[in-house]
Amino acid sequence: MQKLVDLYFQTLKAAIALLLAVMVILVFGNVVMRYALNSGITVSEEMSRLAFVWLIFLGAALALRDHAHIGIDTLIRALPRKAAKACVLAGYLLMLLACALLLQGGFEQSTLTWNAVTPAAGISMSWFMIPVVIFSVTAILLLGAEALAILTGRIDLSSAVLVQDSEDLLPPDAARPAEPPVAAGLGR
Repeated sequence: MQKLVDLYFQTLKAAIALLLAVMVILVFGNVVMRYALNSGITVSEEMSRLAFVWLIFLGAALALRDHAHIGIDTLIRALPRKAAKACVLAGYLLMLLACALLLQGGFEQSTLTWNAVTPAAGISMSWFMIPVVIFSVTAILLLGAEALAILTGRIDLSSAVLVQDSEDLLPPDAARPAEPPVAAGLGR
């Protein structure tokens, strides 16, 4: 099962890289054509906007898996074990509720806009809402599995990584940002 999950997220990473490349090509190509040839690619703006929407939601799913979204765990770390577990589970429950609402709204918007088309490309407006559905399902599965693991004790909150600093996501051999210089007369 873990190999299937890993394959899914590797596919998301590849899709994000492809979407980013498409965006760069479309936008850069359109800029060059406008300045050099006094023309442009008609569908460039719509397609790059669509690629950006997909990139954002697929990237959000990847960040959720890596615990890379913004979060503060100072209070959780300061609470007693049972209170911390209750707070974390309440947070997971709220995130699951938000994702369920997002799934419901995304699905409804996808079905409502299926026959509406974009002006330049002529593609269904539903393609702008489908990544919302994909993100919501992915998030519900990830958050549900983690909440269940916390509830059953398979994830110990004292050693669990709830939030990662951006520096923690860098490979061990990557250059770390330099510490800001200390102003004269101000110690640490």
